Amino acid sequence: MSEIRPWNIGHDSFSCERVYDAERAWLELGVHDAMEIDMILVGSGIHLVLGQAIPCKAGDMFVTPPGIPHRYFLESRGDGLTVRRLSLSSEGLRENDEAMRGCFGLFQDGSVTAYAMMNRAMTERVSALYDAIEEELRDRGKAWQDAVYSNLSLLLIHVARYIDSSIKNSSPVSPSEWNLVLTAMRMVQSNCTDAGLTLRSIADTFGVSAAHLSRIFARLTGKRFADHLREVRLSRACELLRESDLNVEDIVRACGLRDLPSFYKNFGARMGMTPNEYRQKVKQPALDAAMDKKATKREEKIMVILSEISENLQKGKAKIVKEMVQKAIDEGSNPEQILNEGLLDGMSIIGEKFKNNEVYVPEVLVAARAMNMGVQVLKPYLVANGVEAVGKVCIGTVQGDLHDIGKNLVKMMMEGKGLEVIDLGTDVAPETFVQTAIEQNCQVICCSALLTTTMGVMADVVKAAEAAGIRDKVKIMIGGAPVSESFRQQIGADGYTADAASAADAAVAFCK
Repeated sequence: MSEIRPWNIGHDSFSCERVYDAERAWLELGVHDAMEIDMILVGSGIHLVLGQAIPCKAGDMFVTPPGIPHRYFLESRGDGLTVRRLSLSSEGLRENDEAMRGCFGLFQDGSVTAYAMMNRAMTERVSALYDAIEEELRDRGKAWQDAVYSNLSLLLIHVARYIDSSIKNSSPVSPSEWNLVLTAMRMVQSNCTDAGLTLRSIADTFGVSAAHLSRIFARLTGKRFADHLREVRLSRACELLRESDLNVEDIVRACGLRDLPSFYKNFGARMGMTPNEYRQKVKQPALDAAMDKKATKREEKIMVILSEISENLQKGKAKIVKEMVQKAIDEGSNPEQILNEGLLDGMSIIGEKFKNNEVYVPEVLVAARAMNMGVQVLKPYLVANGVEAVGKVCIGTVQGDLHDIGKNLVKMMMEGKGLEVIDLGTDVAPETFVQTAIEQNCQVICCSALLTTTMGVMADVVKAAEAAGIRDKVKIMIGGAPVSESFRQQIGADGYTADAASAADAAVAFCK
């Protein structure tokens, strides 16, 4: 038995990216030296063979002989199309095997591709044969060439049984003439800037007459070669007008065009405007698009920085928070955005975790310290931008009580919610609470007490606020170990919470 040379058999899978355009797709047809056995794995699209657009979908198979220009396309943007391909050059077939060389009757006279629509069971069977061929080509075990040949023969027999049609060449141009014209068009695309490029120079390259190439070109494309060459050069000129700052005279030379007057005439006939009018029309949207793209990238970068500010604040990494806040400012982020989406976001998360007993006082303290470091960097920019706090609160431990740990924790949580907090310290008299609220225009007075003996001072604060005539303008909140909701109701205060995070939420609600 003669040997199948392994380098003449190939296997791969590929995904299509180009969308089918009836006017231009055939310019992208590829010429292949091997017979191709293709199975559509996923999706749907168009298989363009010579000038014929054949719809295809998962489960379809195509067997295309060597020398036939063809290519797969998507039907529209967003579609998917994946093809599994076996390629077999004529040298890889056994020369004395008529059955293999004839592909088991797949091709008839004038056929350019054979098309088969497989059912599910046959698709699975054919896929298994592809797998077996791929494995033999990869592993090269004992008698692997014979195994490849056997599986390939069986695959083609299965395909032959499911042939729906053999697509014939509907064009008056033969495949060899197709290849000639397609190659000529690619030469035009690649060498349009050469002023010496003409129909005759291309014909001489192929060893055919200019008249012969001209006739074939017109039959296939429906237009004169000179018109096509001019269109390609004008398209190149449009590209340079869009993407470069060359003057019109330099563009004429760069595109291989004849002279300036004829360029203006042909450009106006095609585009309906002068080259400079075209440049002005298309460049501004391009500049706008570039600026939008740059702005989008900047916004994405800022969002990453804000996320890092929040995450590092929650971990109490004050130095990093300070550096990231400055970085966000340098990138052009709005100070209010840094405050809300970076610092306050991180502190709100810590507050919720504290409320749910997921973190404890030490974690809250280090997070608050990190936030304060960030706020110190941000404060001048907030003032300059006129950014106002969510509300204003004065807080203190009532007269006779020197405990401040709980009070300090509440203050941190409130600042973490964007409130401006005036800390009056400990041993604060009722009149001091009221006077501060009046002078600083506070919306909330917060009173803290740890000793049972000082709880009564909270009632005095309520009475002092009533006496000063601000009771209807200022809310009074109370808290501390001995305080309860029933005590709040008893003295006529407005709010009580059992923990610092809830106190901050309540204060924000009162300020609104």
